[in-house]
Amino acid sequence: MEKMENSLTNLVTIIYKSRDSRLDEWPLMSSPAPISILLFTYLTFILFIGPLLMENRKAFALRRILQIYNIFQIFFNIFMIVSLTYRKVYIIGNLFSSSCKVERTNDEILYLSECGWYYMINKILDLLDTIFIVLRKKQSQVTFLHVYHHTIMVVSAWSLLKYADLSEEFGFGYVLNNGIHILMYFYYLVAAMGPQYQRYLWWKKYITKMQMGQFALVLLYMAIIAMKGCGVSLAMKMGIILNASVFLLLFTNFYRKAYTKKDDSNEKSNKLN
Repeated sequence: MEKMENSLTNLVTIIYKSRDSRLDEWPLMSSPAPISILLFTYLTFILFIGPLLMENRKAFALRRILQIYNIFQIFFNIFMIVSLTYRKVYIIGNLFSSSCKVERTNDEILYLSECGWYYMINKILDLLDTIFIVLRKKQSQVTFLHVYHHTIMVVSAWSLLKYADLSEEFGFGYVLNNGIHILMYFYYLVAAMGPQYQRYLWWKKYITKMQMGQFALVLLYMAIIAMKGCGVSLAMKMGIILNASVFLLLFTNFYRKAYTKKDDSNEKSNKLN
């Protein structure tokens, strides 16, 4: 019994312990509890409470709120890219380095952690996407892919910041993801401006292609890092590879259902006509 209690105590200590004790003072970083409560509240609202509240209510338009939100997200993602590149993260140079290791001062490590914290906050703000969908009574868009993607990105961002040494591997995915989100939120901004702008939204499927390409590039980057024998922790490597692989499969399946089948149907229809 005493051994079990000691094991449980050690497990709790590991879970609560940050790789850098300075992080414990940051909002949401002292323990897994705050982020767990936030995600539980999010899932409960979008899957149960929200649809129930909106069942007999008229859908909210939210056009102005969506415009402001999308503009904010565009500039937030630009800010994050600028913040990271300001400290010279050697995303490409790392691949050609013999040691794969970049020496950083404590201040530089802390600054990189700040970038990671901004990234986590951005992923939390992304959850508003789903809440807006529910309030607009478009529940059919609350798919497994949508919910899984938004939830796991928050979990991944928090876990990497809390436990992993943020380095070039993190920076690579960070810049790719922020760049695609700038385009994605610009698309949503145009869509929120009204139906008269629908003709400018023909490039939606290319955003999905870029998202698929993003995950493929992350897997390629990690494969090169592994072949070079870079000293990335096994847990971090496996986590990134597993996450990117699942996302690639889910987004590929979404693209096939949303666009490939539609294109095939249109082609058959044209042949019949």
